[in-house]
Amino acid sequence: MSRLVRAVAFACLAASSLAAAPAFAAEAASSAAAPAPAATPALIERGRAAFTHRCSMCHREGGTGTFILARRLGAEQSLIEKRTNLAPEYIRYVVRWGLVNMPRISRVELPDPDLEAVVAYLSAPRAGP
Repeated sequence: MSRLVRAVAFACLAASSLAAAPAFAAEAASSAAAPAPAATPALIERGRAAFTHRCSMCHREGGTGTFILARRLGAEQSLIEKRTNLAPEYIRYVVRWGLVNMPRISRVELPDPDLEAVVAYLSAPRAGP
């Protein structure tokens, strides 16, 4: 791929990301009004099941997402189920809008209640090493 084609592709990607920013801001403002459900053991278990069904093919040991995160952030940050530094807002944003190699996950693929369960699961306190 020539440099010019890559530059144009990058410019288009940047423009589309900027175009999505107002939509994200509006969505974030509307979702800020609705409080997240309390992280009950049942909700966390539902989140674990949803994560296993929708996310684990990439974000468990040996998955593409884990490999890419290990290259970018280091092996200790590659398994997102073990991380303790994932803010709920960040999880919601990355799932709905995508980030770098991760595609966006639509509300059809992962409905909002299931997303909130995944957020509760990934945000739940972890036992120490």
